[in-house]
Formats: sequence, structure tokens, C-alpha cells
Amino acid sequence: MWRMIVFFTLAIAVWGFAHYYIARRLVSAIRHKKSLIRLVYGIIGAHAIIGPLGMLARRAMEPGLVFDLLQWVTYIGMGAFCLLFVLMVIKDLGWLSYLATRRATQKARSARARQGGELADPARRAFMTNTLNASVVTAAAVGTKYGFYEARKLPAIVEVQIPIDGLDPRLDGFRIVQLSDIHVGPTIRGEMVRAIVEASNALAPDLIAITGDLVDGLVPSLWPEVAPIADLRARHGVFFATGNHEYYWDALAWCKKLEANGLYVLNNAHRLIEHNGAGLLIAGCTDYSAGGHIKEHASDPQAAIAGAPEHNVSILMAHQPRSIFAAVRAGFDLQISGHTHGGQFWPWNHVVGLVHPFSVGLDRLEKTWIYVSRGTGYWGPPMRIGAPSEITRITLKRAG
Repeated sequence: MWRMIVFFTLAIAVWGFAHYYIARRLVSAIRHKKSLIRLVYGIIGAHAIIGPLGMLARRAMEPGLVFDLLQWVTYIGMGAFCLLFVLMVIKDLGWLSYLATRRATQKARSARARQGGELADPARRAFMTNTLNASVVTAAAVGTKYGFYEARKLPAIVEVQIPIDGLDPRLDGFRIVQLSDIHVGPTIRGEMVRAIVEASNALAPDLIAITGDLVDGLVPSLWPEVAPIADLRARHGVFFATGNHEYYWDALAWCKKLEANGLYVLNNAHRLIEHNGAGLLIAGCTDYSAGGHIKEHASDPQAAIAGAPEHNVSILMAHQPRSIFAAVRAGFDLQISGHTHGGQFWPWNHVVGLVHPFSVGLDRLEKTWIYVSRGTGYWGPPMRIGAPSEITRITLKRAG
């Protein structure tokens, strides 16, 4: 409990500081326009309050018009503010670098400033600051609109062919549709789920694998929006492995509900698929962090394959890519994961690889392939910039 208290205290402190920083930077050059200063502080202050309230309301409020409006305002505002903050920091660093360069290369700067140089002119400097600030705000607004469009459109179909050493010819061309990180919840609702289901079924897969973070809400209130997932169709069925977000919203209840609606839930378990007379093992491990929520759900790829019958190829559904190290030790041929969202939007799409060594796309560790999806939905801000969502069709091919 104390860890959660410390975490939320730090999160609120960082959130508050970021808003204070933005407000101070925006009013830095409009000191004589008190009404505009009050407006800026009012808007930034309101957002600082609405953000945490909107997230807390997810457990305290019943779904409805007010709830939905609050969620949209919260998460769109969160995305816009994130872009604004990053762009403002970049602008300030650029300005400081410019000043440092001038100071290093022009020793006569102070003398020129006394003679009325451009940087010493308060009015000119205020104009430049306000112009740059306006450009930053405009860029954040345009980025938010573009990111919203990219996040809300139907995910692209990403084709991935994976060469498997010694693959039985009867499994050559086996098609798996992977869905991951849909995050049905505050802003992803039933109509979007139905569109994803229709697009997935149209690919005529042999198997559908949902690699976690399907939901962001509790079963009683959210199931009507998730229900279209039961209409997924594949020759050998639809399989599910838990992600970390399932454990925030009663994973046991979701596993039970999904199984009751025809999905195969693989919690450190496997199932043998007989395809054209050849055996394919599909396994699933619980989320890498599951043991911290439910002790009995501690992630265990070795247990997922233990006691498996004879098979030609083995595939592990593991929500977090970091399970790959255990998957290699367990001898899996392929791991399919999600979790990273590919960073979801700029600039995080450029830094996600610093946190996750396997962060997006196809890679290999020793003899085990790993494919990491950028996710089919999104979490939090309805925004995708530089990391488009995907419905992945994986085709197994004979190596060579």
C-alpha cells in the first residue's frame, strides 16, 4: 500500500510541476496583460485538476453522458498537454542553446546590447518569445488533431512472414491474426470493437491470438462494449493471454467471462492444434507482472509448455516482450507480444526501445523469434503519431 501512496504522490507532484512550468513559460512575455495571464493560469490550472479527477471518476462514477464527456476531455487534454510540454521543453532548450552559442562566439555581445542590440530590446525579445510560444501551442494543437485521427481510424493490416526452421510443410502458410492492446474502456467502445472484429474475420485466419490488455474496466459495466469480441472467427479458435491491465480490473472475472463466450484463455497453459495432420502448440503465459496482483498467476512460460504433447512448432502468447528470455529457455519457436504500443505517439516512439529491448516488430533471440505488435487500440490519450495501430496477420513459412 505504501508503494502506491508514494507512486501517486510523486505522480501528482510531477503533474503539478509540469503544469506550473507550462503556465510560467506561456505568461513569461505577457506580464502587462493581466486578464490574459489570468486566462492562461485558469486554463492550465483547470486541466491540472480535471486530469486526475477524470481518472479517479472511472471507479467512482457510473457510465453515462457526464462520465463519457469527462473521459474524453481528460484523455484528449492529457495527450495535448503531453505534446505541449515536450515541444515547450524543446523550444526552451533550443533558445538556451542559441543564447549560449552567441555568448561563446560573440565576445562583444554585452557591448552591442548596451547599444540597443536585438536581444537587449525588451519589446523585440517579448515579441520573439510570444511568437515561439504561439508556434508551440499551434504545433501541439495540430499534432493532437492528427494523432486523434490516426488513433481512431481502423487499424492497418500488417503482414508478417516468419521463417521457422524445420517447419512441417503442412503448416507452411499457417495464418495467425494477432490483436493486442485494444484497451476497450473510456474512449474505445463497442463500435470500434465491432470494426476490428469484422476486419480480423475478413482475413480468414487459422487462429486468432489476443495478447493482452483487451480491457480497461470492470466486467459488469464494460462487457456490453467488449461483447463483439465473441464474434471473432478462426478455423482453430480464438485464444487469449492476460496483459497487465486485466489485473487492474479483476482479471479473474474477465478470464471467466471470456471463456464463457467461447475464447480459450491460456494462463500458463497450452493447447495442441491439429492442422492438416500436423501439430502446432499454442501456449499463453500470464502477464509478466501478474504475480504481483495474484500470486497464483505468476508468469511462467516454462509451465505453459510443460507436459505438452508432441508438436512441430510452438508459439507463446506473452503480453510483455520481456518474457522472451524465459520463452527462449523454455524452447519456444515464436513469441508474440504487445504492451509497448510502439511508443504510441511522438516522441515516445523514439525512446521506447530504451525501456524495452524488443519494442516493436520482428526480432530474434537465439533460436526464438519474437514479434511485438504496436497494438490494435491505444491507452489513455486517443492519439497515435509515428506508431500506427495494427491488426497483424502472421504467416508461418518454412525457413529457406
